[in-house]
This record gives sequence, structure tokens and C-alpha cells, in this order.
Amino acid sequence: MQRFAWLALFVVLTPACKKGFGSDFQGSITMHVRTQVGENDLVIETKDEKMRFEAGGSWMVYEPKTSTVTMVNPATKTYTPIDFKSPSAPQANTSADTSRIEKSGHHETIAGVDCEKWTVHDNGKRSEVCIAQGIAFFDMGSLKSGQPSGGLAKELREKKLFPLRDVEYDASGKELSRMEVTKVVKKSLPDSDFEIPTGYTKATLP
Repeated sequence: MQRFAWLALFVVLTPACKKGFGSDFQGSITMHVRTQVGENDLVIETKDEKMRFEAGGSWMVYEPKTSTVTMVNPATKTYTPIDFKSPSAPQANTSADTSRIEKSGHHETIAGVDCEKWTVHDNGKRSEVCIAQGIAFFDMGSLKSGQPSGGLAKELREKKLFPLRDVEYDASGKELSRMEVTKVVKKSLPDSDFEIPTGYTKATLP
């Protein structure tokens, strides 16, 4: 599961900036992710609000309408539903329900996409993020509770916000992780990219 700890990066963000991916974005996004356990490149595909995360040979599919995440392992031909209510599941550095946001008003272009820079504070921890509009918000609150989150998280979900860069810090100011998009490609994607392949069997996490 450690290679997918980056899932926790998608949980906290902010009101939308004026520009971003545009409406109904479909395509792939490549980002470089560095955490305390290592670093790698992550490829995200998005279509009709579904999101596919691929790294290290395995991949995951997130479906906002059903609030589910499923990990697929081609090497073993298995798929594993992930229960975010479990203590071992990836946890966010900051929470969309309790965080305080500082709006800088400054914009930046990352991989050709406009985003707005914000600082998110939560119980001494903080996230420095640059937000673009146009892709579904990864609502971890709904995954943990089984119901769509309200408040700020609801606004983030409805406005379809996405972090082009996310730097997480602990309460002492130490950097915990860094993610930044390096490439954005708009293209049509087949539905099969977001489906469990035929013949795969269900497995459980150890």
C-alpha cells in the first residue's frame, strides 16, 4: 500500500480558480510524487469523473458516484476494494472539513495549465497547493463515512478541483511529501481503462 500513499494528497483543497482544465476534461496527467518512503511517477487518467491512478505496475480506479476505490494488480490478475474506514488506509495530512485556507491571489502555470496558489492549515500542519478547476475532487471523507462530505468538501467536489502541485508539511514545518504535475494530455480514453479486466479475481489487503 505504501506506493499508493499519494492518494492522501487529493483530499484537501480550496475554492476554484478562474482557469484550469476547462469543462469535461478527458485525458492523462503525469505527476512526480516524492514521499518519505521514496519517489516515482504517477499517471492519472480521467473520464466522466472516474479517475485511474497508475504507478509501479498496479493501478487504482476511483468512482465518485459510488465512493469506491479499487486496486488492480495485473501481475496476480486480482482486484482489491479498499476500505478507507480501516486504520491502515491512507490518511490525509489536512482535512477539507476542518482546515483553514489562506488565499494568495497569485496564479501560476504548471504543465500548461493555470492554477491558483493557496495555503491550507489544519491543527498545525499545512499544505501548499496550486489548484486548477475541471477534474473531480478526490473526496476521502466520503470514502471514510460512506456518504458524500458536506461543507467545504462538498464545494470542492461540485466545483471539480484538482491540485497541480501539493507540498505537505507536518506541525514542525518538515516537508512530508511533494507532488507536481509534469505533463497534461487531452485525449479520448476507452471505458475499459476504468473497468476490472475479465477473469480477475477478488483479493483482500494483508
